[in-house]
Amino acid sequence: MLPKLQFTLCFLTRGDDVLMLHRNRPPNAGLWNGIGGHWEEDESALQGVLREIEEETGYHLEKAFFCGILTWEGFEIPAGGLVLFTAQAPEGEPQGCSEGKLAWKPKEWLFHSPEVVSNIHVFAPYILNGSNPLHFHFIYEAGKILAYKISPVPAELRL
Repeated sequence: MLPKLQFTLCFLTRGDDVLMLHRNRPPNAGLWNGIGGHWEEDESALQGVLREIEEETGYHLEKAFFCGILTWEGFEIPAGGLVLFTAQAPEGEPQGCSEGKLAWKPKEWLFHSPEVVSNIHVFAPYILNGSNPLHFHFIYEAGKILAYKISPVPAELRL
């Protein structure tokens, strides 16, 4: 049984760079992450992520590509999940946002930097290098990844 999927996360790309958000509040305060947040009950995951992208960057996008789901247990917030997306960023620089500082970072930096949310090291190489959608499940203890599992997206998943 999957935990409730209630968040979205998108990695906006431009060439070999990815737009990242340096979060100024929990969860993951002080770390770099993709763009996203909650999606509303009357929205699909795609509608939610497109709204979040516009709110946090000023970019109005028509589409984003489904890359999988990420679930967790034992993290600083209750067990849950999010839907992962990637999207091509339009021309121009993003606007500022209240969630934190936005900056373009090299894709390879995401895969190894201690400044990013730690699970990005596991899933970003898959989603940013064109893998089929996958389910990434993380188990945390004391703020650290204790274990993770990568598996196919469940057939019963309905977004």
